Amino acid sequence: LPAKFAADAVVFIVPKNSPKETITIDEIRNELNNDKKNIIFDGTNSSNLNFVAQKLNTKPDQLRFSIINGNKNLIEQLNAFPDKIGVISLNTISRPYDLESENLKNSVKILKVVEGNKAYEPRVENLANMSYPFTRVLYFLTNEKYFGLGNGFIRFSCTQLGQIVVSKEGLQPYHIFKREVQMR
Repeated sequence: LPAKFAADAVVFIVPKNSPKETITIDEIRNELNNDKKNIIFDGTNSSNLNFVAQKLNTKPDQLRFSIINGNKNLIEQLNAFPDKIGVISLNTISRPYDLESENLKNSVKILKVVEGNKAYEPRVENLANMSYPFTRVLYFLTNEKYFGLGNGFIRFSCTQLGQIVVSKEGLQPYHIFKREVQMR
């Protein structure tokens, strides 16, 4: 059984000075079926590409897109392509204690994804309740039939301390522990 421990998201980014603020799922679908190749992924067999294809009920080889290898390279080079839309993992730019991550985040604009009549940002609360359309749950798999190292690591990852580590790495914890403070 999968052991769910965190949530991440696929985000759509544009250069900081782009007038674009939102993107609809239909726009994403249309752009990925267009010969202009306005959407840039981080690789031909990347998890981001596969996830978007899965969400659009298609296969990656049926989509038309451009490639810049690696999330970091894509962010750094996106300003050279002002009319393009980059697709990266939120985890690349959401690490709260990483200066490089902060600089990368400040160099681009994250587009809100419109589904129905509502625009969703890839924020913690939208990932926690899975309302952001491109939220993905991360999980561990093990084939250990006994309580060994793998299962011990999974158990730790799902505890309160493990979930604190998850949040410090820029992911949304899957198991949220209530914190109550009593003051007298």
